[in-house]
Amino acid sequence: MSKSNSISLKNKNDLVVSDTELNTILDNIYDGGIPHIVIRDTLKIKLRTFHRYLEQNPKFKDEFEKAQEIGIKTLVEKMLDVFSIDRVDLSPNELMFLKEKQSYLKWLAPRVSSLFQEKQNLNVKSNSNIKISWDDSSDNLIDVSAEEVSTPTSEGN
Repeated sequence: MSKSNSISLKNKNDLVVSDTELNTILDNIYDGGIPHIVIRDTLKIKLRTFHRYLEQNPKFKDEFEKAQEIGIKTLVEKMLDVFSIDRVDLSPNELMFLKEKQSYLKWLAPRVSSLFQEKQNLNVKSNSNIKISWDDSSDNLIDVSAEEVSTPTSEGN
């Protein structure tokens, strides 16, 4: 494999990528392209080298992660399109493969995009202990043991 003419390594660890190549990568991922395949086909480099580039370029990393999130939404929409077509000509193997793709996307989508997360129960742990204490200050206390307590009577009966 030969490297693209517009990609160059300044030294062993520095990768320089043109704006055209970065936009091509983002566009393909937005369209539902699989990131590692898009990177491999566009830049002809190892994925590890690309991830080092992302770490050195946080602005592009944010754009790349946004493209990944929208790309997974695009893939889900493509699957919805496949399921919306009445296809009775599918072989059992094709149908099984389609169901496997659906299961995989159902598993993957909530992990990549918050749009597809199911409602979650929040378990809030709280301390429900109540502490009661009495003050020994007898200045404010009234001794009711010596007083006679009467019960109210209703005179209207």
